Amino acid sequence: MSSQELVPVASRGTVVTEEDEFWMDGAEGADTYGVDLPGRPKGRYIFPDPPGYERNKGARPGFMRMTNLASAFSDQYRLQKWRERMILMGIREDEGLLFDELAAEALERMDPKDANAWLERFANLCADRAGAGVGARRGTARHLMVQNLMESGTITGHRRMRLQLHSLWEALERHELEPLAGWAERFVMNPRYHVMGKLDMRVVHLPTGQEGVLDLKTQRGFWSYMEIAGQQHGYDDAEWVWEGPANDSGRWVRMPANTLTGLMPENEGKRVALLAHMPHATGPDQLPVEIHEVSLEFGAEVLTCALENVRLRSIGASTAKGRRIGGVRPLRPGL
Repeated sequence: MSSQELVPVASRGTVVTEEDEFWMDGAEGADTYGVDLPGRPKGRYIFPDPPGYERNKGARPGFMRMTNLASAFSDQYRLQKWRERMILMGIREDEGLLFDELAAEALERMDPKDANAWLERFANLCADRAGAGVGARRGTARHLMVQNLMESGTITGHRRMRLQLHSLWEALERHELEPLAGWAERFVMNPRYHVMGKLDMRVVHLPTGQEGVLDLKTQRGFWSYMEIAGQQHGYDDAEWVWEGPANDSGRWVRMPANTLTGLMPENEGKRVALLAHMPHATGPDQLPVEIHEVSLEFGAEVLTCALENVRLRSIGASTAKGRRIGGVRPLRPGL
């Protein structure tokens, strides 16, 4: 595979005449499954349960995001400090316009829940004004660029993005990896951890025929692989993949087995997942794209601990009789 050709994995479409179009069925229905759907629980994937899946009694509708579960065990201290800085920087923008709006709002006269909701929206607005959301949006754009290439062979993006795209394909070629057709941005479900996620792609290692998962990462650098390893284990260990559109005409099918092993001395002969690092930094720091590997054995430990952490948090916050672990101490019977 030549890195200059950027060979598309999708096959070419057939020519449709006016007569053919007249007899065709109408367009596919709109998506009824997904995440953050209107009127449905936020932050959860709403999809039908896979065959044989046993939902815990009292469980919320849908499935937790893979990334949310992995982050339940991560160190959020640095992220929190960064967000606080972004909020303060945002308040200073536009000659203090946001501060004027904050001071003018009659928060003291609001219902406490409404006031909290307003402040959370305002904090997000301040952080975004300082550029807190730019990185995520640039990352989403690069994911979409790669998806367009893999699904239709269409090369999108401006010059710098296309340079990264070429660099990605060069990196895959150097590591003797090839994307598997039909595996761009697929919904997967892992019953072991009760989570869902969107898998970027699966690849095959040409010399060995081993197949595995590959995730695009666009942050400037990796200060820890812990959360990422847990996330990748969730993808790699998934039992189900959604086939078809995100509505009732789609269905769950079995996920193929992943077999890819590592080449780092610490991971040699052990199962790994791959990361394609496409940093959104400006200038020369965004090139070249590098391929990283992470231990799935370590990822399994992380996700297991994260799931237990979620369970303990739920119990610790519960006020339901028979489940709560704290409360007002009653008097001894008979007193």
